[in-house]
Amino acid sequence: MKKSLLLIPMLAVLLQGCGMTMTRYEPSFENVQKLKQTPPLQAISNPQVTAESGEGSLTVRANPVRSPSGSIPAHIQDAITEELRKAGLLDPQAQRQLKVLVVKNNLSAGMGTGDGELAARFTLLNGQNVVYDATKHVSSQWSSSFFGFIAIPNAVNAYNPMLRDLLKELYSDPQFIQALK
Repeated sequence: MKKSLLLIPMLAVLLQGCGMTMTRYEPSFENVQKLKQTPPLQAISNPQVTAESGEGSLTVRANPVRSPSGSIPAHIQDAITEELRKAGLLDPQAQRQLKVLVVKNNLSAGMGTGDGELAARFTLLNGQNVVYDATKHVSSQWSSSFFGFIAIPNAVNAYNPMLRDLLKELYSDPQFIQALK
């Protein structure tokens, strides 16, 4: 009987895991090149990222996912800022401002397949005038596991590629590129 009782907490730990910190976003060479391909583009001042209520944090199997930037919106903001900087399009004095509102932010680690969704509304302002306003959405699937110590890291590691794909969607939008000219 005592052995059975000891198995319950051990099984719970195997299924759940513990909170994790995702890796820092590495700027995508492909995304940066996409921005550099169509010069001359006007610079953007520091992007501002916020999140709708409930979309500013992540959990996987009730475990919090943390960002090295401090929060998920800050993580996304750092990713955009770095790619714009590497493309030569970041200028704190620029007239154009990029405002980003995270509207969907989800990771799920199922027993065999994990999935995630990330969506954001991108608004580009030139002074006070809106020159671009669109919502971009990406989703992803990956192999998962019954065991939390496998499933949770797999889910957390899938976030940055989703973020890269979301930014690729933005940079590939001809209307966004036109708004930067």
